[in-house]
Amino acid sequence: MRRGRIEGLLRTSAAIRRAQAKGAGTLVDLGEGLLVPGLVNAHAHLELSCLRGALRGDRGFVPWIRSIVPARRARTEADFALSVEQGARRLVATGTTTVGDIVSTRGSLRGSRCGMRGVLYREVLDVGDPRRLEAALSFVRRPLRAARGLREGLSPHAPYTTSRELLARAAVLARRRDVPVAIHWEESRAEREWLEDGSGEFARILRQSPHASGLEMLGAAGLLNRRTALVHGNHPTRRELEAIARAGSVLVHCPGTHRFFAREPFPWTRFRRAGIPVALGTDSLASNEDLDVYREMRLFRASVPAASPGEVWEMATTAAARALGMEREVGTLLPGRAADFVLHAFLPRDREQALESLTCEGGRVVCLHVGGRRRSGGTHGDG
Repeated sequence: MRRGRIEGLLRTSAAIRRAQAKGAGTLVDLGEGLLVPGLVNAHAHLELSCLRGALRGDRGFVPWIRSIVPARRARTEADFALSVEQGARRLVATGTTTVGDIVSTRGSLRGSRCGMRGVLYREVLDVGDPRRLEAALSFVRRPLRAARGLREGLSPHAPYTTSRELLARAAVLARRRDVPVAIHWEESRAEREWLEDGSGEFARILRQSPHASGLEMLGAAGLLNRRTALVHGNHPTRRELEAIARAGSVLVHCPGTHRFFAREPFPWTRFRRAGIPVALGTDSLASNEDLDVYREMRLFRASVPAASPGEVWEMATTAAARALGMEREVGTLLPGRAADFVLHAFLPRDREQALESLTCEGGRVVCLHVGGRRRSGGTHGDG
């Protein structure tokens, strides 16, 4: 390694000795085990880790929304900062080195992410109320100065909570700063009902309907492109799939949250046929039991038997990296990429057995490094 980047992968003792003789960069001998890239969690709300087990999903999505609003208001900025750190520690302990984290409070921006890499998507919403537009934009008016390894992103919350004006202005900011965007889209059927004709459960809690589909609103605002990750996407139409594929956007699926709300099967095969990359995320502990991406892979394989172990592994590594706009930096172990890796305590017979074990049984993390520095586990020193 050199300056936190991979110089090369040395597979034998002889190769290590030759590299040492040539004065190679820092060498890290991790011992025996399976070395894999750190996982990439494409969608999380670490600031909500303090709400683990506090809310129920069996009553439906709108009742959950009604309950999370007062639960959030009861927390302080210090609570959110601590919550971010607790969530980040869980991610690192379970093999994740990079996260796409949605941030809605200044306290959450101050929370430690334990040396992880990733994107901080500052969230904006005005619930269609013109009086809240400028206040929402004030949170993102200035470029974000993030800690080392973290970068700025932008998250207009969802088409049903953001006015057309806010979406358009968010798109201008994203283009001007060249930052990735994450948007909740098509999480429930109730969302589409309200957006298109003002009916359904959302009519009880939202203002006047825009009478347009969520994807139409995103496209009109200039937010449907390769820099945008669409989160959830549980009920896409054929035309929407075609539009997403043309735009080059990535879809992020969160199996744990899907299970929390007991939703109908996720239409993965439709996204695959349309050529749309699907990444994995955990969402938050307000709608999931854990932040372990290995668990998300297990849940996905159990719910979508047609997906191969290799496809599922890509969803938690290369596809998730692409969702964050970090595909040239993380998700694979290649020369020039970030030295973010995890050692697991088993030696598989071959690649097929490794993928089967990792995606079905989960990881057994010995140690985890970000940029060549140990962040958790094991007894190995910093690289």
